[in-house]
Amino acid sequence: MDVAGLITLIILIVTLLVILSERINETAAALLAMSIVGGILYLFYGFTFTEFVQLMPWDTILFVTAMLIVVAVAASSGMFQYIALVLIRRTGGEPKRIFITFMSFVFVISLFLDPLPTMLVMGVFTVEVCKTVDLDFRPILISEVIVANFASFPSLVGSVPNLVIAVNSNIDITLMFIFLMPLSILLFIITIYLLLWKYGDSLKVEGTSDWNVLYMIKPSVMIKSRHDFYLSLIAMTILILGFTIGAVRVEASLIAMLVASGMLVFSHERSKDLLRALSWDTIFFLVGLFGIIAGLEQTNVISDFVNGTMAIIGNNIFLAMGIMIWIPGFVLSLIDNIPVAALLSELGLQLGAINPIVPLTLIIGTNVGGYMIPFGDAPNMIAVGLAADEGKPISFIDFTKIALPLGFLHLVVSTVYSFAIALLFF
Repeated sequence: MDVAGLITLIILIVTLLVILSERINETAAALLAMSIVGGILYLFYGFTFTEFVQLMPWDTILFVTAMLIVVAVAASSGMFQYIALVLIRRTGGEPKRIFITFMSFVFVISLFLDPLPTMLVMGVFTVEVCKTVDLDFRPILISEVIVANFASFPSLVGSVPNLVIAVNSNIDITLMFIFLMPLSILLFIITIYLLLWKYGDSLKVEGTSDWNVLYMIKPSVMIKSRHDFYLSLIAMTILILGFTIGAVRVEASLIAMLVASGMLVFSHERSKDLLRALSWDTIFFLVGLFGIIAGLEQTNVISDFVNGTMAIIGNNIFLAMGIMIWIPGFVLSLIDNIPVAALLSELGLQLGAINPIVPLTLIIGTNVGGYMIPFGDAPNMIAVGLAADEGKPISFIDFTKIALPLGFLHLVVSTVYSFAIALLFF
C-alpha cells in the first residue's frame, strides 16, 4: 500500500466514523470524502476528475435509482395499504391474528421493497390500526423492522445492499432465490414463534376497543391513485419476469431502467412529484460511497485486502462463509449496511470463484446487521420515531433486548443452514 492508498483508507475510516456519530448528514460526508479522494488521485496519479468519475459503477447506481422510482410509484398508489387493510379485516380483531397478519404481509412486500420504504408504508398504517383497536403498536413496529430485513434475503430488489452485492459480485439471481428463500421462511417461522412467546402478554386489546370501526373503512379508500395502482401491478409483473427470464440475455439494470422510465412516462403529470419525492439522499450517498471505493481500487487497497483475506481463507469455503456472515452481521452492525455491502462485494466476487454460495452469505450478513440496534439503520429509526410521536417511545433497551438476541440467533441459524447446503450440494 502506497501513500495515496493509506490516505484514501484513512479518509474512508474517518467518513465511516463521522456517519456513525450522526452529527453530519451521511450523504454530505460521503460526497465530501469522494471529492477529497478525487483530489488525492489527481495529486498522486494525475487522474482528472472526469477520469475518476468514469471509474465508478454507474450501472449499479442507475439500477438502484430505477428501483427507487418503481418503489415510489407503487408506494404512492396506496397498493400496499389496500392489501394490508383487506387482510387485517379478516382477523376479526384477535390480537395474535393481527400480529401474524402484519408480519406475514411485511414478509411478502419485503420481497419487493427495501426495508426503509416498507416501514414508511407500513409504519403509520400499523400505528393507526393498533390505535383503533387499543392494541400496543410498539411490539409490532419492532417486529416489522426485524422481519422486513431478513425477508428481503432472496430478492434482488429486497434491499439496496442486495442490489449492490448482486451486481458487484456477479451473483446468479435464480440461485440467490433458491438458496435464500427457504432460509427466509425458516427464520420467519422461528421468529414469529419467539416473538409471540415474548410479546404474548402485550398482545391484548382493551375492553373499550371497537373493532367494527375498521369495517366502516372501505379498502378502496386506501388507493390514492387507481392509475398508479394498476400501473404498479403491471410493472411488478414485468420486473419479476424480466429478472427471472430476461436476465439471461439482458442486464438487470437495463430491465429496471426500462420499467422505471416507462412508469414515469405513464404517470403523466405526476412524474414530477414522484421524482421530487425520490430518495435522492440514498442515490447521492451511493455516488459518494462508490467514489471512495473507486479510489480504494485505484490505489490497490481493495486488492491488497482481498488478496490478504484470500490468503487466510485459502479454499476453505466454511471459513469464507463465516467471514461473509459474521463480519457484516455482527462485527460491523454499528455501520450502515450499504457501505459494508459495497466494501465487501469485491471480496464476494473473488470468493464466488471458490463456491457460488459464498457471496450469497454476504447478503445474509449485511441484512441481519441492519436491525440489531435501533440506530443501526434508517428503518429502525422510522419505527422509533413513530412510537415517540405517539407518546409511547421505544427505548434503546426495549429495542435492543429483542433485536440483538434475535439477530444473533438468525446469524447462527443462517451459518448452520449455509454450511449444510454447501455440504449437500456443492
